[in-house]
Amino acid sequence: TQIQEKLLEKSKEAFVLAIEIYNKPTIKYRVEGFSFFICNAWELMLKAYLIKTKGPDSIYYKDNSQRTLNLENCLQKVFTNEKSPLRKNLSKIIELRNTSTHF
Repeated sequence: TQIQEKLLEKSKEAFVLAIEIYNKPTIKYRVEGFSFFICNAWELMLKAYLIKTKGPDSIYYKDNSQRTLNLENCLQKVFTNEKSPLRKNLSKIIELRNTSTHF
């Protein structure tokens, strides 16, 4: 769908931005900036995947059709095994992002 394609395009841009920021040694806030963009990239990509596999309604909260799922919710829906290395690693990056955002 068109929404899925837009989400994937934005996801690719966020992945590139994350890597570009991380690779700039002169930026002192680069790890935090990387975490923001990599989380955004994963969230967009997982939403595109959910739309493709479960339909457009799958990215919205059941009790609020105006609000889309957050990254943690998408991660739980797609990677159902809590011990999955990818899920565990992404959870750590989410923690870093949350600490950076709310500290």
